[in-house]
Amino acid sequence: MSTSGEEIGRTSSTAREPSTTEKFFFWVRPNIRINPFDFVAVQLDDGSSIVGQVDEISNYTDAESHLGNYIGSSLEGPSRIERLQAVIVEATVLANLRKDGAAELLMPVPSDRPVRFANDEEVSKALGYDRVLGERIPAGLIEQSNGKEYVVYLDSHYIIGPEGAHVNITGISGLATKTSYAMFLINSIYQKLGGDLAVVIFNVKHSDLLHIDEDPDDLTESDHDMYIKLNLNPEPFPSGKVTYYLPRGKAGEPDSDNPPQKHELYAYTLRDAHENLDLLLADVPDPNGTIGAFTSYVRDKWEDDKIKFGKETASNWDDLLKISDAAISSAVYNTSWHQTPPRVKREIRRRKDSAGIFVDGRGVDSRGSKEVYLGERIVEDIKERKISVIDIYRIHTIVQPFIVGDVMRSIENGYRNGEFEGLKGLIIFIDELNTFAPDSSSPNAIAEDIIEIARKGRGRRTALFGVQQFKSQVHPQVWGNCSLHVIGKVGSAELSTTSYRELSQHAKNTVMGLRQGEVLLSFSTWRSPIKVVFPKPAYKRFK
Repeated sequence: MSTSGEEIGRTSSTAREPSTTEKFFFWVRPNIRINPFDFVAVQLDDGSSIVGQVDEISNYTDAESHLGNYIGSSLEGPSRIERLQAVIVEATVLANLRKDGAAELLMPVPSDRPVRFANDEEVSKALGYDRVLGERIPAGLIEQSNGKEYVVYLDSHYIIGPEGAHVNITGISGLATKTSYAMFLINSIYQKLGGDLAVVIFNVKHSDLLHIDEDPDDLTESDHDMYIKLNLNPEPFPSGKVTYYLPRGKAGEPDSDNPPQKHELYAYTLRDAHENLDLLLADVPDPNGTIGAFTSYVRDKWEDDKIKFGKETASNWDDLLKISDAAISSAVYNTSWHQTPPRVKREIRRRKDSAGIFVDGRGVDSRGSKEVYLGERIVEDIKERKISVIDIYRIHTIVQPFIVGDVMRSIENGYRNGEFEGLKGLIIFIDELNTFAPDSSSPNAIAEDIIEIARKGRGRRTALFGVQQFKSQVHPQVWGNCSLHVIGKVGSAELSTTSYRELSQHAKNTVMGLRQGEVLLSFSTWRSPIKVVFPKPAYKRFK
C-alpha cells in the first residue's frame, strides 16, 4: 500500500486521449491499489501541484480483440503469448495549487509527470477549506484506498445562507438512508452553529423522528469512531430544546405511532384555518377559479370570529357546512344558483371527516393541556430557537399538504412581520418532498409557498432540507436552488432524467452501487461530486 508521498505512477497523454484542463490520465505501478474517488496529485517542475479525483480505472493490453486473448491463452500451464498490460486511470482536475499561493493557472497536465496520493493540505485546498466563509460543517468521511481518511466540510454560508442555501437528498426507499443522512447533517449543523439555530421537522414515517432527544441504542463502535474523527458528539438533540406536535385523534388522543412522553396536540378550528382554506383545497381542480373565489371570500370577509353569507353566519366547521347553497352563491358569486357551493362543502367535509384535527373548538387533552394551533406555536418556537417536530404520518394524504402549507405560510408571515430578528439560521426538513412540491407546470398554492422559500431562503438564512425517492418528480425550481445535492442509491431509470445531468456516467454507475451509510455529495463550491461515509444519527429509533 502506497502512502501519500510515494510515487504511484506517471501521467500519460496520447493523440487519442490527451490531457485537458478538466481531466488527465496516468498509469499506475504494479501492485498499487487505487479506487474511484481517491485524491491524487501531480507534481510539476515549478513546485506547484495539480490535485485530481479518480474517475475511471481501466486495464489496457496489447491484444487487438478478446479473440486474440482466447487464442493466446492456455487452460493448462502458462499462456502461449505474454501480453503487455497496464492499469490506466482517468482523473478529474479539482485544483491547480501554484507555488506561493499564486492565482490558479488552468493548463493541461504534462505527460510523464509523477503521480502520488494527495496529502492533507492538497485535499483541503482542493475542496476549498481555505476559502470557507462561515462555519465548517462536518458532512462525512472520505475513505481512501491508501488508508487515509479525510473529513468533508461544508461551508455554512452555502447551506444556511447568505451565499447559498438548501439541501436536496434523493434515493430509493430504505437502502439510501436518506432520512438518516438528513438528520446526521442537521445535528452536525446544530452542534457547530449553537443555540441561535431553529429547526422545523415534519415526521412522515411511523415514529422515525419522534424521539430525537432520546439516547440512541443502536450505535456501533464504528459509528462512535466516526463521530470522534468528525469532531462531533454522538448525542441526541437537547431535550430542553425539542417540542413534539402530534395530531389530535378523533377521540382527543394522539394520532401517532410510539408517541413521545412529552408532546403537544395540534388541531384546527375554522378561525385557525380561514385564511388558508386555499391550502386545504389546493388539490381540487379549479379551472374556472370558483373555488378560489370562495376561499378568498372567507379570508377577506372574516370578521369578529365569524363569516357571513348574507343573513347566514358561520363561526366553526359545522356552521360552515350548514350554510345553504343559495346563501353562498348569492354572497360569493352574486347569483341565485351555482354548482360550486355543494362541491366546496363536499370537499371540506371529506377532509374534516378524514382526521380528528378539525374541531369546532380546541379542547383539553387527557393530561389537562390545551390543544394548540401549529401556525402560532411554530412561529413562537422559531423565535425561541427551538426544534419543532410535527408528526403528520397518520394524517390522510389529502390533508398532509394543508398542514405543511399552513406552517410554511405562518413562517413566511413571521418573516414579513419581522419576528425573527437575530436568527442565525432556520432549517425546515420536509420528507416526501414530491408530495408537496411536485414537478408541474402549474404549481398549486402549497408548492408555490415551498418554491418561494427556495427562492428567498439564502437571504433570510433559511434552509430547506428536502428528501424524496425521485428528484425528477420534484419541482425543478426547488431542487435547482439547492447548494448541496445528496444522492443515495438510485436506479438507472431515475438517473437517466435531466435532474441528474451534472453527474458523469462514472458517477451514475457509482450511485447505483452505493451501500447503506454511503452517499454522493455534489456541493456548489466543488468541481466534482465526492463519495462519503457517515455514522448513524445519534438518537433513539424504533425498528
